[in-house]
Amino acid sequence: MKNEMKTTRWFVPSLVLGCVFAFTACDNDDDVTPPGGNVTTETVYGNYTGTMQALSVSTNADENEGATEGTLNVSAEVANDTVHFAAFPIKDIVRSIVNDDAMADQIVEAVGDVPYKVGYEATLTAASDSIMMDMNPQSLALDVTIPSATEGEEAQPLHIEVKVSSVENGTYAVESSDLKFQLYVEEVLMGEGDAQTAVPGFNPTTLDFVMQKESK
Repeated sequence: MKNEMKTTRWFVPSLVLGCVFAFTACDNDDDVTPPGGNVTTETVYGNYTGTMQALSVSTNADENEGATEGTLNVSAEVANDTVHFAAFPIKDIVRSIVNDDAMADQIVEAVGDVPYKVGYEATLTAASDSIMMDMNPQSLALDVTIPSATEGEEAQPLHIEVKVSSVENGTYAVESSDLKFQLYVEEVLMGEGDAQTAVPGFNPTTLDFVMQKESK
């Protein structure tokens, strides 16, 4: 009987101590588990909605250093190596050419939705908490028709090439599902070939995108 009591006396503390070690081990496992489970660069894939804000930088010393042009709602799909906009916001670009809000609205409506794809290369951070996206935008081509300012004259068809580059790496935060990146519109060209000319007075513009992945 005494031997049984001694065995029980040692067994209970040992059991408690074993549980403590077991829970400690579980806690350590939780610490190294990346947020969202098994995170890969494919985690960024999906449909997104959010906003785009345009910030132009004046080249004229007499004007303000920067001016916010407004915030627009945007949506995009992120797939294998591409951020795809089914309807890229072009109003600010068109307005820089015609310098008239009403005419810009008219042209944008006539052009309709303008698809645009931005290539990227994704890299998962060591902590697996975010994905870095090396953006690789290409020029955006537009064919618009400029209404004539004089009654009786025909509208003028115009080919436009928008030079776009990246500002810095985009980021996708795994925990919040937020996607952020910037594109830089450095120049807008009119015409084609040797007849191509830069839009006079165009201020380089940064397009700031802040979007969130839609839940499935």
